[in-house]
Amino acid sequence: MQISARIFGVILILFALALNEWAFEFVFPTEREVDYFVRFLVLIADVFFLFPVIILLFFSVVTSQFPRLFALYFGLFVSFVIFCCAEFGTRYYFKHFYKPPFKDITEWNPKSTKPDSLFAYRLPENKIINHRYLVNDTLIYEQNYKIDSFSRRETPTDTIAKDKFIAVAGCSFAFGYGVKEDETLSFFLQQQMHGYEGYNYGVSGYGTEHLLLETREKITPKEIKQKQGILIYFFIDNHLNRLIGSRRIIKLWGEKFPYFFLDEEKKLQQSGTFKTGRYWKTLFYKTITNSAIVDILDLEIPFTISDDNFKLAATIIKESKKEFEKNFPGSKFVVLFCPGSKCSGELAALLAKRNIDFVDHSQLFDINSKEYRSHYSDPHPNGKAYEEIAKNLSIYLSQH
Repeated sequence: MQISARIFGVILILFALALNEWAFEFVFPTEREVDYFVRFLVLIADVFFLFPVIILLFFSVVTSQFPRLFALYFGLFVSFVIFCCAEFGTRYYFKHFYKPPFKDITEWNPKSTKPDSLFAYRLPENKIINHRYLVNDTLIYEQNYKIDSFSRRETPTDTIAKDKFIAVAGCSFAFGYGVKEDETLSFFLQQQMHGYEGYNYGVSGYGTEHLLLETREKITPKEIKQKQGILIYFFIDNHLNRLIGSRRIIKLWGEKFPYFFLDEEKKLQQSGTFKTGRYWKTLFYKTITNSAIVDILDLEIPFTISDDNFKLAATIIKESKKEFEKNFPGSKFVVLFCPGSKCSGELAALLAKRNIDFVDHSQLFDINSKEYRSHYSDPHPNGKAYEEIAKNLSIYLSQH
């Protein structure tokens, strides 16, 4: 009986090897790369095959000697099979039956960014980038973005010399995604703040960590000719997800973002990128993000922004302020909370403790209304939204 059990165990080992996708790739090589999640499921399947092999090679009777262990194994295996059926059933549904509510296409000519070892990517120098956005094959808008020699979107100004500056940093909301050059926040602030020249340091996809890098490397006297001014950090809630490298961010564009964290003494540290500095967590996110079930449920991991995440953001913003004031003594640093922000309350409290000025526009207007968006499929503000934000922000700045 024990000999036959061992023979059966060897057969299971061979069966597990035969069903392994790496074995298939070795025997029948293809150009198609199997995604991380399928590889993960194959590894789990191999573990299920390995378990009875160990039992069969050393014990002749499984059910009588280890009834509870066998029941646990059988229950886990059935659950795994059910999950696999759900996963591949969902993939089949997406491929053959699912129809999205709309089909949107974003076209860039030339490419909107170029690789950068420090920031992960940045805007190209001295380029005019054409941006077309289509929904269901209908052109929603087409804009040309002029990028200067310092990789900034140009903010048009008159020929009158300005002795101060007002710079805006952040992501595509600061950049002015989808609006003309005379409809951006930096332009409207320049119009409201007489004697100030506007600079646009927004780059699509950037997070809070990029603010610190910009105040160290870009928002400096090398790029800004005035000696004093104001820096506005235009904050949106998703900057926190970019800061901590959540699942969606790793999936879409942030794998090579700089990885900042607070050590045991609550001091700010950097360890390469999300890919190099926290390899296993990033690999886990890349693995589960290929799951159709995760996609259809739109699961974000981690599920919530923790207190430590907020403290990390506040620490980075404080360091950014220090860098900015070191470069431009006597200047002002302000955090601007975007309309619709749900994280403004908790983060604002931490900023206040660190003596960082902020303006909370989270309740200024409904940024999701048609009045303040270019299109229902595009979450970015339109020109009217930027103008209203600039008017209210300029009132605060003039009073302080």
